[in-house]
Amino acid sequence: MKKRNNFLLVLLIIPTLILAQQRTDFSGLKFCIDPGHGGHNPANDRHVVPDPGINFWESESNFQKALLLDTLLKQKNAWVILTRYTNDYPDDSQEPSLSARAAIANANNVHFFHSIHSNATSGTNTGTNYTLLLFRGYDNQPVFPDAKTMSSYISPQIKNHLRTSTSYVRGDWSFYPDWGTAGLGVLRPLQMPGQLSEGSFHDYFPETRRLMNQSYRKMEAFAIMKAFMQFYNVVPDTFGIIAGIQTDADSLKPKNGTIVKLLPENRVYTGDYYNNGFYMFDFVPPTPHTVKFETPNYVFDSSTVNVNPNGLHFVDKSLIINIPPVVTATQPVNNDTAFRVTNYIGIRFSRAMDTSSVRLAFSITPSINGSFTWLSGGSLLFFFPSQPLNYDTWYTLKIDSTAKSTGGITIDGNGDGIPGDPFILRFKTQSQPTSVKDQLVYPEKFELYQNYPNPFNPETIIQFDLPESEFVVLKVFDTYGKEVKTLINENLGAGRYSIKFDASNLASGIYFYKIFTSKFSKVNKMILMK
Repeated sequence: MKKRNNFLLVLLIIPTLILAQQRTDFSGLKFCIDPGHGGHNPANDRHVVPDPGINFWESESNFQKALLLDTLLKQKNAWVILTRYTNDYPDDSQEPSLSARAAIANANNVHFFHSIHSNATSGTNTGTNYTLLLFRGYDNQPVFPDAKTMSSYISPQIKNHLRTSTSYVRGDWSFYPDWGTAGLGVLRPLQMPGQLSEGSFHDYFPETRRLMNQSYRKMEAFAIMKAFMQFYNVVPDTFGIIAGIQTDADSLKPKNGTIVKLLPENRVYTGDYYNNGFYMFDFVPPTPHTVKFETPNYVFDSSTVNVNPNGLHFVDKSLIINIPPVVTATQPVNNDTAFRVTNYIGIRFSRAMDTSSVRLAFSITPSINGSFTWLSGGSLLFFFPSQPLNYDTWYTLKIDSTAKSTGGITIDGNGDGIPGDPFILRFKTQSQPTSVKDQLVYPEKFELYQNYPNPFNPETIIQFDLPESEFVVLKVFDTYGKEVKTLINENLGAGRYSIKFDASNLASGIYFYKIFTSKFSKVNKMILMK
């Protein structure tokens, strides 16, 4: 009985000890934060130009993250020292070397060292964007075990805050096997645990643009601080973070100069002009909040967020422009007097349309049946008559004022800037042919036409003519000659054919489409731009 009582006593004491070890802040802890690289030194920095006139330097991004992390840690009573306090050196030789950075940590006897970096590929980066944490030693044999543990906390935190694709934790001796046990120079001289973070890839242009945003950099600073809190068992914060990316619903591109409000506090975030669409509210109380999107010239929108204590909440928003849609181009043009009776009708709108409303608003007089095909995300309409139009006849095409954009804004048919007007197109077909040969509806020769639109994203129309019945093969190839799609492989009768090609699953670039018959073959080039 005595032994059992002692055992029960131990069980009661253990939770008490664990609770006693929980910290309220970082008091008594010392950190050395190293902003990687420095001084816009081309030999020791990474320079990227994501857009004309916009210059990204990894050293500046790292430095700003370090300053933000310094502030966050000090707010929780940590002692912090940075390895550099400027990014503008009069002389590049004044930048601290890797060993000098480690020496600062050693001289101040800090508890932990952390070096902030971002990553890059060795070539053109079209999608690589993950998080990597490196500690000294082999993957399963760290020189400082606490460094691997801390890295295992930091890596997923950065992934979650920056929404990178995945996260890794590696020992530098395993990651750089050709270096042997030399490893990373900034970690080599350390006398305490330390790690180097490659938070994301700064040569992936969508990420480059986000890394130009100070609030986005702060997200990474929060991630590192939260990992330190995990490691040292600091009581989690009660506040939350709300962040997101805003894009234009038509172009799908991030929107500049956005205005976002957070209620009930009525905090306002004004977006930058680095083409990232990012916004962020930090220190948000754990109560229900409303995020209002009030960007000028866009339909106002809002979302409700139940903020959790220490919660990370993302609210992305696709902004719908509230300027009424107009017709920007047509085939035929208005008042055309020689439109081919076998041709199709094309209408380009200024933005994506609610296709069902356009279909209901569409009419043509004299009446003719036909089929609709939409391209370019709903901004390009093709009407294919089911039979040739009448010769020498005036037609009136009308899209009534009930046609709407995807955002519900009615069409501005006459282009006066005021929605609610119908669009009207009048044209006359070609004159009646005088010879029997000219009266044939069938094409006179084989032909493969240039696709339209071109460039395209992600759909386009390919047209070809057959003057007689043939077995037809129509294929798409990449620049290496590899077949990527077979569009037609069958017998077809004489006539003009229009084929829709959907390249949603293909990468941007140059492609070729080729037609094969027993009597004819031709290749045309097309450009996919996503």
